Amino acid sequence: MTPLRVTVLAKQVPKGDHGGRLDADGRLERGGAVTEMNPWCRRAVAQGVRLAQESGGRSTAVTMGPASATDVLREALAWGVDDAVHLSDPALAGSDCLVTAKALTGLVDGADLVLVGASSVDGSTGAIGSMVAELLGLPFAGPVLDLEQQEANRIRAVVQYDNGTESVLIDLPAVIAVAERSCPPCKVPVEEWPNGENIRHVTVADLPPARWGLAGSPTKVTGVRPIGLTREPVIFRGTPKVQVDRAIAELFNRGCFDTFDHQPESSPAVPLSANGDQSIFALTGPAPEECTRALLAAAAELAAEIGARVIAVRIDSTADAADLARWGADSVVSLTGDEPRPVAAVLAGMIGELAPWAVIGGALPWEREVLARLAVALDAGLMSDLVSFTIRGDGRLQGLKPSGGGNLAEIVSHGSPQIATLRTGMLPLPRARELPAYGHQVLPVGDDPAITRFDRRTGHEGDALDRAGVVIGVGRGVDPTQYGALEPIRELLSAELAATRKVTDQGWLPHGRQLGITGRSVAPRMYVAVGLSGNHNHLAGASRAGTVLAINTDPAAEVFAHCDVGLVADWQEVMPYLVDGLRERAGRAGA
Repeated sequence: MTPLRVTVLAKQVPKGDHGGRLDADGRLERGGAVTEMNPWCRRAVAQGVRLAQESGGRSTAVTMGPASATDVLREALAWGVDDAVHLSDPALAGSDCLVTAKALTGLVDGADLVLVGASSVDGSTGAIGSMVAELLGLPFAGPVLDLEQQEANRIRAVVQYDNGTESVLIDLPAVIAVAERSCPPCKVPVEEWPNGENIRHVTVADLPPARWGLAGSPTKVTGVRPIGLTREPVIFRGTPKVQVDRAIAELFNRGCFDTFDHQPESSPAVPLSANGDQSIFALTGPAPEECTRALLAAAAELAAEIGARVIAVRIDSTADAADLARWGADSVVSLTGDEPRPVAAVLAGMIGELAPWAVIGGALPWEREVLARLAVALDAGLMSDLVSFTIRGDGRLQGLKPSGGGNLAEIVSHGSPQIATLRTGMLPLPRARELPAYGHQVLPVGDDPAITRFDRRTGHEGDALDRAGVVIGVGRGVDPTQYGALEPIRELLSAELAATRKVTDQGWLPHGRQLGITGRSVAPRMYVAVGLSGNHNHLAGASRAGTVLAINTDPAAEVFAHCDVGLVADWQEVMPYLVDGLRERAGRAGA
């Protein structure tokens, strides 16, 4: 086995919820905040140390940030990292993802393997790894659950998707994003950390000349606003049966059990294109149908407002071109290959010719990698994980994205084109329009010779949550051994199970079942919150639910401030009455 030189990029983040306040320059205020190593980075450090030690190689941890960020390196050294590098310079303050990736790239060149966390809890970017890979001209994979060195110049990785896993062989050198549950995390008591005297400190003077910080960043934060979750709760008390009887009557009055259609005829149709001189590229990858529809509808709305046309760029195995036209595309480009690195290269060539106003895609792993690489290739920057967007008075696209602490950051891009990934589950889903005339062309895309994919396994239906009329969300208040007690209500309502992040972190339900700012977003007619506290980051993933029913024993639980109907009771006591009451009511209604 050949010794590996492994470099791990680790980030310092606020611990728990933070204020999310920004200073006058749009930078997160961290003064006085308790900080820690980013949870995803903890797994990257642990994997990096293991791979280096098993191969007889050497591991290096790198972080970028203020003086306090050395704590991240001290903990990594305590875990077993051999070397540590701290990049800190006032000139770097306010750097966006692109500038951060450029700075870090100057410190990792020469490594056999660069590991990063799959995301960060203070921004949900998930773009740094792909950007570093593009800057270095290397293959990328992630989020990865398992990593093993196969031979001198190759790594075998198991990539995690919402609907399963896939094994990948990757030629070295490479960049890999490590999934949060891939291994036990790097976590060492502070009293065991070394003093850090061996940490190497560098500044921008040690990097190739470039524009750093806010001045060099094509994307900028312009403000921050709290997440709005506004409902008018009706909370019931009393014995479980009394509460259930009242709740069922309320739910039936609200129409929660009526026939449900994700695209009611009363909803507006996707607008027709203005067919102007400008264009918007909408990149559609291997995503559920609802995600593609929401993305194209969003692109069509933007196009109608600015007088542009929508060009849908799809991998050849996705939805029919005519369907894409009904959902918002004016022309369709079918790519013959789907490897992200060559796809990004082909798109960069197209954009050089057509100069689109914007390029948008979903916030799923494939689209994230392609658009992150494209942002580097065009030096345009990336607005990642937007939950909504508007067009400013100056004609620029402004989006809202999670910034931690229950806040959304307002972000704008001054790059050209404007590139963004969107959380499509939080976007409206208009009714399909009549089939318009549309163009269609096929564009050849080659393979990535550094990546071989095999053994794709599907764990569950990937779009089940997106299509469900009723979703039952479970928190840590529901012991996983008791999930079977939810089966009667789940079967009765044809519901799908979802979970909070803490539940999926424990491995009690698959990662693809997580709802929230850092998970998926759904829009069922009813969301049933069982045994969860009601953290705003989680409830944002169900904010478009028609009705929220909450069941919790704690009358002060936050979920009761953001539900429509609440039961203050033990869910195990309530559930039999709820099932019997719904069956009886449905029987009387002839349903």
